[in-house]
Amino acid sequence: MNREIPGFYYDPEKKKYFKIEASHKAPAGSQYSKDAVKRKRKDQEKRQRKVHLTRRIAKEKIKRAAFLANPLIGAEREIGTQLVTKSSRQDQRGLLYASQLRRNQLHQFEPWPDEYSIKHVLRNQRSGILVASGHRGGESSVSICFPDCDQEKWTYNRTMERVLFKEPYRVCCSSFGHHNRSTTADVIYATTMDSGPNGDSFLAPRMLPDPDEGGDYRWPPSFSHPVRLRMASSLWCSAPCPVGTMPFFAIGTSDGLHTLEGFGSYWALSKKSFANDVYSGKPILHRRIDSSHALVTSVEWLSAQVIAAGLKDSAIFLHDLRSAGTATRLQHSHAVTKIKSVDPYRMVVAGINSDNYTRRVSDTKVAENLLRLFTRDYT
Repeated sequence: MNREIPGFYYDPEKKKYFKIEASHKAPAGSQYSKDAVKRKRKDQEKRQRKVHLTRRIAKEKIKRAAFLANPLIGAEREIGTQLVTKSSRQDQRGLLYASQLRRNQLHQFEPWPDEYSIKHVLRNQRSGILVASGHRGGESSVSICFPDCDQEKWTYNRTMERVLFKEPYRVCCSSFGHHNRSTTADVIYATTMDSGPNGDSFLAPRMLPDPDEGGDYRWPPSFSHPVRLRMASSLWCSAPCPVGTMPFFAIGTSDGLHTLEGFGSYWALSKKSFANDVYSGKPILHRRIDSSHALVTSVEWLSAQVIAAGLKDSAIFLHDLRSAGTATRLQHSHAVTKIKSVDPYRMVVAGINSDNYTRRVSDTKVAENLLRLFTRDYT
């Protein structure tokens, strides 16, 4: 790699050094004016980060083992000497995959000030920031650790740890959001805490630093003014919107579905209405707080505008942000504990008794109007 010379720019295509001209003196369309060189360097750094991220993801991605496609594995079934059902074959493959896994330690968080049981762990896929939340008795602690970006593989050490929260509350859930700007994206970390000293709860969105050109992490100015949105209802789950330029979170509470949006010191929390109809076909005119008909235990974004929410009474309703309309069309056999979107047409719903159901829409136009299509048949 060619060394940097102050006042000059090395063009890798022409393999020559060119003197950087002042922007106000350079002719129009000059490739080596100060502004043009700055843009080129930013584009080059962006390409390098993309290559680095692609290479790292390729290393960390779990690939399907080649031996599973070997015809000898299914030889007994092919010749008819052994009849293996599909479920048994899936169990065998699951055991094969599990046998190849090994235990490894990514980072040992410092027990500050005492030992904590880690409950939630998050890692930002772009910046590598690692966040762990734990609890001990009636107190919770949330710590953050920055990676060492000098190496090909992210590494962590205790000198890069910081404590974000240490509160007499219970950490319910945590999630990452992003605020996309023209050249960078700010990382927004949102945590929900309840079971406080007075039975109260609060939401705490915070901006996290991204590495600058030199690899250093600098806290945003708004970090010195933490935001806390206090609520009377209990908090159960949260999920960030997968796309968009502004941070947007769906929050499941004991008083229904809420959304949180904003930036910096300005955040807005709004409650979303329930559907008038439920799976039984009878309207519920009054939903008591903390009742199974109002307690949202899981939320998931099916698209940038549609949120799926699972209730403790086993109902699943969809909310469309564009029309502010809500519809309840699905029912699980038990209280819903988790919803996960598989693709634009399917989602997996898990119940409290370990029952999983896959819901698939039979119409290919699901992305155009999810609420309308969820009133049709399912397969």
